[in-house]
Amino acid sequence: MNLPREARILVVDDESGIRAGCRRILEQEGYSVSEAEDGLAGLNQVRHESFDLLLVDMMMPGISGLDLIGQVSEIDPEIIQIVITGYATIESTVDAMKRGAYDYIPKPFSPDSLISVVKRGLEKRALSLEAKALRQEREHRLLEVAGEKSRTRAIIGCMAEGILVTNREGRLVLWNSAAANALQLSSTDTPDQLLSHYTDQAVILDLFEEVRHQADSGFSMIRRDIDIGDNQMMASVAPVTDEQGAMIGAVTVLSDITKLKEIDKIKSQFVSMVAHELRAPLAAIEGWLDVVLSGSAGDDPAQTTKWLSRAKDRAHSLLELVNDLLVINRMDAGRIKQNVEIVSLREIIEGTVEFLADRAATASVSLAVTIPDDLPDLQADRKEMERLFTNLIDNAIKYNQPGGRVEIDGSTADGFVCIQVQDTGVGISDEDLPHLFEDFYRATDKHTQQIRGTGLGLAIVAKIIDSHHGRIEVTSEPGEGSRFSVYLPQKMSQQAGGWNIV
Repeated sequence: MNLPREARILVVDDESGIRAGCRRILEQEGYSVSEAEDGLAGLNQVRHESFDLLLVDMMMPGISGLDLIGQVSEIDPEIIQIVITGYATIESTVDAMKRGAYDYIPKPFSPDSLISVVKRGLEKRALSLEAKALRQEREHRLLEVAGEKSRTRAIIGCMAEGILVTNREGRLVLWNSAAANALQLSSTDTPDQLLSHYTDQAVILDLFEEVRHQADSGFSMIRRDIDIGDNQMMASVAPVTDEQGAMIGAVTVLSDITKLKEIDKIKSQFVSMVAHELRAPLAAIEGWLDVVLSGSAGDDPAQTTKWLSRAKDRAHSLLELVNDLLVINRMDAGRIKQNVEIVSLREIIEGTVEFLADRAATASVSLAVTIPDDLPDLQADRKEMERLFTNLIDNAIKYNQPGGRVEIDGSTADGFVCIQVQDTGVGISDEDLPHLFEDFYRATDKHTQQIRGTGLGLAIVAKIIDSHHGRIEVTSEPGEGSRFSVYLPQKMSQQAGGWNIV
């Protein structure tokens, strides 16, 4: 589906290089592209010119990207707005979507990524304009829409949002499958009945009554966050009026915001987790330093050194937390550039074992490596492989038992190199196994509650393996130990945009 004219795009970004790059890429696709160096300039252009789509930088001097999105939505809610940012966070993404953004694309981005998201946005724009045109054309004949179901449903049926159209009396004259599924509409084979004939969702019926009673007050829309079953929806109800301003019907749009609410919950859990993980080591560091500064050790330098060493250990745990947070953030934002080269897993694992030998000795855990000399080399990022096996082997040491053992062996199977890390530790319960690679997830029981950690180590492991087109399998028995099996493809070929399995 194409727009009825050449699509017009406005790029609002304070970086001239980004503006010029977007313009060059999009003009090659046949679009008409304008530029604005900041939010104020972009807002002035929107007020005086017509645009189909805006590419908006999140961080700009003056009017921020978020404020610009909100103001443009008030001027023309049909304009598709896409955020381009190098600072994408859960909170900023949710805020942008709530203010009217259609999608976002993180910096740096490839030409294909930019073209893809712009095409999707313009397709959405085309569908919205057609639906709006149809509503305006039929505002005096809403009951006749039911007789033209095949054509109209083809337009609104592809929309992800649920659509309900009722006349002034509250009779349902148009709906799509998204609305039918969300509200579990029944008896839809008998059209033109009151809305209450199809659904018993009181909140939707009450919203329609509220619109009808306020229709003469000149308001434009009512929005409510509502719960329907296990889903959380945003219901937007607007009256349809005739030329004299009299209400002749209402349009209800249902948007599923369950995932956005889940993101809000994850954000809250993240803040709580970080606050907890920071508070304990900082309090310990402050305590040990207070003891040293109070002179409690007297003239005993050994005691002073002991207390300072403990403070240093807790500071190191804080540094590990910060490093893990930075790594996971860069991975999620796609800002880690892989340096793919020929690497020897045998060499990497032996170096990792040597690095962790002192830690294993302190925990009274023995390490055994059985990697064959002819294990094939891989095309992989060396630093990511080191981080991968450091996390796995370190976990096997931390969650082991005094006098325990960690065995690392390697083999090949069906075109993959398989590295297994097996320990004799506390094991993992069946309830915890499905969540093992989730961000910030930590199994908590009497065996693990005293072990410090961020819950990010295995999440990082999973993301590294996924970026190398591999897989990881886990088997475990509580009290008997765990085995982590990492499978990485033996042969890969370099292609545009990354490495693919041959």
